[in-house]
Amino acid sequence: MAIIAGRQRHSAEEIVRKLRRADELAAAGSTGEQIAAQLGVSTAPLYNWLRQFGGIDTDAAKELEGPREQNARLKRLLADNVSG
Repeated sequence: MAIIAGRQRHSAEEIVRKLRRADELAAAGSTGEQIAAQLGVSTAPLYNWLRQFGGIDTDAAKELEGPREQNARLKRLLADNVSG
């Protein structure tokens, strides 16, 4: 997990774990704001995570992360070659 401009980037596995916890808190009757506070995030990322990762397990999240990292690396290489 890297710190970027004071913000914390969560891995896909961490997000899935937090979403599982969010489900538990929701079942206990917590509101979205309360759940976000318990997880240490604001409501916006929480709802974005639900849209993106809702319903997948940690193994599937790992599989998603590999191609994303590779795609980001290739984009950086392309940008370096175009600008340089």
